Amino acid sequence: MADSNQNANIGGSLAGIVADLRRNGLRLTPQRLMILEVLEGSSGHIAPEDVYQQVHARYPMINRSTVYRTLDVLEELGMIRHGHVADGAARYHLARDVHHLHLVCHRCGGALEVADLSIGECFSRTLEEQFGFRADLTHFPISGLCRECARTPTPPPASRTSS
Repeated sequence: MADSNQNANIGGSLAGIVADLRRNGLRLTPQRLMILEVLEGSSGHIAPEDVYQQVHARYPMINRSTVYRTLDVLEELGMIRHGHVADGAARYHLARDVHHLHLVCHRCGGALEVADLSIGECFSRTLEEQFGFRADLTHFPISGLCRECARTPTPPPASRTSS
């Protein structure tokens, strides 16, 4: 019964995920709904600990392990995906948001999502032609310097003075 009451409050974008949960024999629990809402409301990718903090703020009785297990289940079902950006830590997002590149600044740690995958077509084609490797560039981080950091000269290394 709780599922039908919750469905009335679910936006169209999460309705498909709810249907997928049911097809896989899973209920839409309040915890799962809150986790999905956090993922839906996040701008880009979100760390599991940040998901926990946001859900915990609304539902203080939730256990951290419940959030992590739920993220694992949702990923196994193909509803969410994770990637590793900037600091190497896992970040989650809804699976429908998978097709993008990340331009990650290794100086300031900023990341820019680029939805135009045609940028990687030449690279992908070269990998296949030269190495027989079919690259999946639908969620691909590229490391470098952002525009702002590229404008700022790298400070010279500190000089060492002998005492």
